[in-house]
Amino acid sequence: MTDKSREPMSSSAEDRKDRRQRERLAELTRSFKKDPKDFVQKVEQACPVGTPPATALLDAAVVLAEQDEFKPALALLDRAIALYEAKHDNAGLAHVYVNMGPLYGMLDEMEKGITFSLKAEALAKDLPADPELTLHYASDLGGMYTEMEEWDKAMHYFQVACTTSKSMGNKDLETDALLIMSQVAIAQGDAAKARELAEKGGALGKALHDKLFQARALQTIGDASALDGNHEQAVVLFQQALDLEADQPDLDLRQQLFWEMSESYEEAGNKELAEDYRSRAADLDETDEDMDEPDDSAD
Repeated sequence: MTDKSREPMSSSAEDRKDRRQRERLAELTRSFKKDPKDFVQKVEQACPVGTPPATALLDAAVVLAEQDEFKPALALLDRAIALYEAKHDNAGLAHVYVNMGPLYGMLDEMEKGITFSLKAEALAKDLPADPELTLHYASDLGGMYTEMEEWDKAMHYFQVACTTSKSMGNKDLETDALLIMSQVAIAQGDAAKARELAEKGGALGKALHDKLFQARALQTIGDASALDGNHEQAVVLFQQALDLEADQPDLDLRQQLFWEMSESYEEAGNKELAEDYRSRAADLDETDEDMDEPDDSAD
């Protein structure tokens, strides 16, 4: 019989062990700039007993990436590549590549990031089906191609992400992918396709009782109306989106909607309201800056 009273203690011990490992990793990371090779070697030597070094390096890189330590993370992944290649472990390589792609993207090295994500895709085709891996590289490639304004490729990979999410039964990710695709369609100048995708995403968002998804859908439908030259209707839709956002606040979305309201009012000839919404959007920049400032009141 399992002694349930011991389970929290075991869990707590695991938490402490994980915390110590993270603290040790943070300590080692401070030496990265001074000697990157020594940093990688020390992380490899510190890998937990029973964990293959390549796996430990990959895990450590993921932790560092979450802390925005992109260059140290990439250094660890470079070493993991060598170890996985030596073992002819394509599954391991695929997981390294799929993590390297977005890291280079975060460093504004989009072409390099795309190259690594495409390597992950190529390897995945010869591996057992792994929806999480597919979703990872497809979402990343969609995002990076969006940054490059290569809309057709972005649409393709977001469609892969959408289809994969649906097969996994993940309605949230499916909805998000549909709404991102709707914005790509706007960038392509295809109002009808954008509206169709947004309506699908909005319907799923409503079923999920998620007002932000619904607001994003209305935003795209408003964009489609603006694209068609119907700025009065666009303003109505943007306002409906703002009403939904107010119940589930998202400052980034609110600012986007303010800018779009401003543009539509400008196109409709209402200079006063256009300026009003421009000011509201600009004010949110100041709000973000205030939120980013450290709170010294507790000192």
